[in-house]
Amino acid sequence: MKILAVVLLLLAVAACTPTQQGEPKEEAWLTGKLTFRKVESITPGSAPSSSPSSAHPVPRSVAGDPAVQTVRATRQSPDATVRELALGTLDCAAPDPLAGNDDVAAPLVTCDAEGAKYDLGPVFLDGDRVVKAKASPSEYGDGHVVTVEFDDGGARTWSDFTTANVGNQVAMLINGRVLSAPRIQSPITGGTTQITGRFTADQADQLARQLVGR
Repeated sequence: MKILAVVLLLLAVAACTPTQQGEPKEEAWLTGKLTFRKVESITPGSAPSSSPSSAHPVPRSVAGDPAVQTVRATRQSPDATVRELALGTLDCAAPDPLAGNDDVAAPLVTCDAEGAKYDLGPVFLDGDRVVKAKASPSEYGDGHVVTVEFDDGGARTWSDFTTANVGNQVAMLINGRVLSAPRIQSPITGGTTQITGRFTADQADQLARQLVGR
């Protein structure tokens, strides 16, 4: 009887022990550098994949690779005619040597997760200026968003850019791939903005933590 009682006690303890929850899956495509570029033109396309995460390339090359230099010569050319030709031949579903290797001081031809192709200006603001980032459900009911707050220098740059570019679009990128490209409706002077991209709750939380170095 004592043995039976001990067994029953152990079973009761096991039944009351909460199940250990696994850690949210970390997605490599969300761990790159955040940058902001002006949108010069967009060529609509169809999504190369049903999964947004698989449409965002993970860096596999290093800046010194010959493939990176070759692609930079066309997709980051200062010659708009060369970039226009690159737009026409760019395959958004193919491995991208420029993922994480784009030259921030040069223009960039790249894609988003839907397969749209972009001709973008040089980086004018990057994630080093982010001091706070918070994930939350989108107020429009389409996934989650990340709200970022810039430091004083970043806030001034963001205010100056949005003031000078009302009516234009701005691209927000990770690893040189566009996450979202909202149209600027009015000057944004408060030093905060939102990054959208059909994120799940875990993806938005991961991006927010990554942007502030956690």
